[in-house]
Amino acid sequence: MTVDVLLPTYNPDRELLRVAIRSLQAQTYPHWQLFIHHDPSDAELASGGEPAVSAVVKEFLNDERITFQKSPKRLGIGANWNACFKATKNPIVAYLFQDDFWAPEYLERAVKVLEENDAVGLVSMHHDYKIEGEIVTENEYVELNAWKKKNLSEGIHPGKEFLKEWISKGLRPNVIGEPCFVVMRRYLMEEVGPFNEEMPQSLDVEYWVRMIRITDWYYEPNVSGFFRVHPQAATAHNRREGKGLFDRVKILEMLIGQLPAGEMRTLAARSRRRQIGRVIARMTKFVILHPIETIKTVVRNVI
Repeated sequence: MTVDVLLPTYNPDRELLRVAIRSLQAQTYPHWQLFIHHDPSDAELASGGEPAVSAVVKEFLNDERITFQKSPKRLGIGANWNACFKATKNPIVAYLFQDDFWAPEYLERAVKVLEENDAVGLVSMHHDYKIEGEIVTENEYVELNAWKKKNLSEGIHPGKEFLKEWISKGLRPNVIGEPCFVVMRRYLMEEVGPFNEEMPQSLDVEYWVRMIRITDWYYEPNVSGFFRVHPQAATAHNRREGKGLFDRVKILEMLIGQLPAGEMRTLAARSRRRQIGRVIARMTKFVILHPIETIKTVVRNVI
């Protein structure tokens, strides 16, 4: 099976982008095609010139498996992920982010799982977190991997059973992981629809909720690369601006509206109430630390 590897870029660090692409070229599984889609910054659009990312990508275009496209307008994270998907067609999809790294066996392991398990729609690949710079949430990444080691077994996890347990915990932690370490079947992605472009931070969690309502997932516990965490990353930027505080509340509200009356909808309602309390606590802390950004966050998420 040929894998579509989707690499959305936005203001990438040139050397880290090279590392990401080289990690793909070093895969033991050779049947892949890479589609790089660049989301231009406001500064790039204003200048009208060639974005810096083009020079990096040109170094790799002698590999016929690699193609590159630039968006004519600013898209945002979710829209760029969706643009990558719409431009490709192969049956297996794997996102690779611009500053991350895959171990050489990454695709081989994931494809093997999908070939051997027809009921599995997505494979969650275990990975390390590479912390660079001062990150206030560093402990959260350490705790996440410790939780997975203790509680998450290798193999198939029935989607609906897992969703019930996950809802009861407020959809925390995101044990399925970041999109760049999840390999999926295209036909199921087409069935659930695109990533939510209006959700600033937890659009991956919202997507996993939709996916595991219709399919099972598989946890592959071998370390398959690393996700880079640094102050310039989108996650750190969103946290500084208070974006995404309401995401899980919104996801649970979506579920409450879609689920039939019964135990799972009751769990979602209870979990939503707990998440609102959590948001209030975080907002109180955010108000103290960032009074001006608080007003922007409220306007963006509530009004």
